[in-house]
Amino acid sequence: MPRPDPESGIFLFTLVMAAGEPGLGANAETMSRYADQVLAEGDVAEAVDWYSRVVEGGEPEFGPRAALMIGVALADDDIEAVRAALRYAADRGAGEVAEMAARNLQLLDEHGIAPRTAPATVDEVVGLAALGRGRLWSSADDLDGAVEAFEIAAGSLVSAIAAEGLAFLGSALMMGGEHEAAIEVLERAVASGHRRFGAMAGVDLAMILVDRGERDRALALLRQARHSGDLAGTMAAVNLGTMLARRFGDVEGGIAELRRAAADEAPLIAAGGLFNLAALLEENGDRAAAKQAYRDAAELRQPMFSGKAARNLALMLRGEMDVEGERAAYRLAAEVGDPADQADAHRMLLMLGALNNLAMAPGKGAGSQDEPS
Repeated sequence: MPRPDPESGIFLFTLVMAAGEPGLGANAETMSRYADQVLAEGDVAEAVDWYSRVVEGGEPEFGPRAALMIGVALADDDIEAVRAALRYAADRGAGEVAEMAARNLQLLDEHGIAPRTAPATVDEVVGLAALGRGRLWSSADDLDGAVEAFEIAAGSLVSAIAAEGLAFLGSALMMGGEHEAAIEVLERAVASGHRRFGAMAGVDLAMILVDRGERDRALALLRQARHSGDLAGTMAAVNLGTMLARRFGDVEGGIAELRRAAADEAPLIAAGGLFNLAALLEENGDRAAAKQAYRDAAELRQPMFSGKAARNLALMLRGEMDVEGERAAYRLAAEVGDPADQADAHRMLLMLGALNNLAMAPGKGAGSQDEPS
């Protein structure tokens, strides 16, 4: 298929007109050609936007092909969108399009990703693609693009996609400083009742409300969100304790909430609770309890918190001149931390080894004297 000249005024006019009536074969082809050009230039989010318009138009030849291209374009970024798009292309496409979609579904299976077997609707393909490109634009700090994409997802007829779209839209608006708009959107996400994305929205909404002095409402949202059982629940449980202690001066209340999180059966929540509990205990002078909490957090081997807990433990032990304990803590950080924690732990272990070698070098020990000439 020959690529269009994006500088051509006639082509761009044709493209705009095609976007108004995407279901027509010639218009769907025009938008597909433009999307191919954009994808070839590396702009994945923009290409997915145009492919989505083609899918939404329902044109029987180019719609399935566009879904296939969404699956290809988002392969490294959004597996749920990929699974739905490939399923749609395999079921609705013909000839090479259906064959390529089926082949890609098989590749997913071979890489340990269960391909989708249930049919995918246009609403699902378009909504999930909007979420995918919204995240791409958000990670590229294009908040305007992200907001536009998440608004499309938030209007999806698929309730789970709408809830996710609302949660991410509210977050994007919050990051852009549009707090009033963010509150309205996040409240809708919380009201959706979605276990995961309602909780995510509740955490973000609580952060805005506490800055507005609405303490009780913020704390109630965090208490509600902490039971979601995923990362949002972890952040809610941790934020609840740290907010009480640091924002409202209720140290005892904060410690009690963090102990409750530390006892959670979910390892990620427990590790987050222990790490933040240890930091709070250390700040308030209970060093023995802080060291134990850091150890417990590290031993849960949750990279998000465990490496940092081991590193903080190492720093405490350094202050006590416990070189062997410090070295052991850094070894643990190198095992259980995220990449940044691991790199820092390896650097400190090399430094400790160099200092140890220097101290043991002949004639360089404490109190040594040079031989007279």
